[in-house]
Amino acid sequence: MNNASKIGFLMPYSGIYPYYAQHFMTGFSCAASELSIRASEFSFVPAYVGTGGRKAVVEAVQKLVFFDGVDVVMGMLSLKSIEDIKPILENHHKFGLFFDMGELVPPPNGFGPYINTISLAIWQTEYVLGSWAVKTFGPAGQIVSPVYESGFNLGTSFFNGAVAAGSAKLGSFVLPETYANSETLNLKPFFEAIDNDTPDFVHSIFTGDLGNEFLKQWRNSKFYDTIPLVTVENMAYPDKLAEIDHLEIKFYAAFSWTRKSEEQKNKAFVQKFENFAKQDANIFAMMGYESGMAISTMLPLLKKRLLVEAVSQLESRGVSGPRGHIKLQHPISGPFPLIDIYKINTGQNARNHTIIAQDTALSYDISTVFEETISGWQNPYLSV
Repeated sequence: MNNASKIGFLMPYSGIYPYYAQHFMTGFSCAASELSIRASEFSFVPAYVGTGGRKAVVEAVQKLVFFDGVDVVMGMLSLKSIEDIKPILENHHKFGLFFDMGELVPPPNGFGPYINTISLAIWQTEYVLGSWAVKTFGPAGQIVSPVYESGFNLGTSFFNGAVAAGSAKLGSFVLPETYANSETLNLKPFFEAIDNDTPDFVHSIFTGDLGNEFLKQWRNSKFYDTIPLVTVENMAYPDKLAEIDHLEIKFYAAFSWTRKSEEQKNKAFVQKFENFAKQDANIFAMMGYESGMAISTMLPLLKKRLLVEAVSQLESRGVSGPRGHIKLQHPISGPFPLIDIYKINTGQNARNHTIIAQDTALSYDISTVFEETISGWQNPYLSV
């Protein structure tokens, strides 16, 4: 069969990274090219799903499967939505390979034979960061986040890491929507709280422009350089920090992946992608590349409509990419890569990221987190 394989691509809106889908698909195409898969052998069928709520996702998958006749469904998706579309994919023998930032801890046994995920696994960096912060600064930390960010497993994972390190006093301050929204960030009640009961450190979990606004207000507060600040990793991405380099602020963050990693497979990926795309590699390009490696190895069998064989081959081989070897089923057994903790200094002339510690989330028992997460937004992280 010489027809191109159709790849349905779910595209939620992201005001924070509006071009994430293009970066992802470019990374995918880079991997396919490396494996000698011609561009004519596959085609993307985009499906816009608003902010990625369940109803919009189900309707989009129905259209992709029944009307567009796709062979594979991909895209950025909340893990909470997968159960809704699982029957569609299984009943009609379609493969689903979805990517996420890792804002939710996955179910320990995956989502069944026809669905896999490529995740940035921020929940792992949060666990490691929580453990490190307690061991480094003391047991009495304070988490601060808006309502949206508090609805994921990021704070939970940080809390579990902190408790594992011996913390018995970790506060969580959730800013009401009237204090943290697209128009304003009012930290007055939070500042009053930590003024009355000073913590050993503060951990901030914000997205997009609110993250930069928090850093601005923190830098200008009396707490800066008095209380150590550790942030969720997306607040420390280079493209976001570029907007506030002039603040000359220092803080700490943990990363699951960085473009500057000296691991040989990552250096090879960065060189290949940047030669291919003529732009810097970022997290979405990296996950697109890993997804491209996965689908490209399956493609010969997918073109023959041998889905069971293709899935079996993928699961036995895994994916070897920028982050090393990744197993795509049973996330409770991995991957648990080495997490780097950085001290970050911004400035007008230079931005320094210095690795000061490393650890893994291997000790994190995630066996019941997914089932016990009653909240958890339907839309994926950064889809605001």
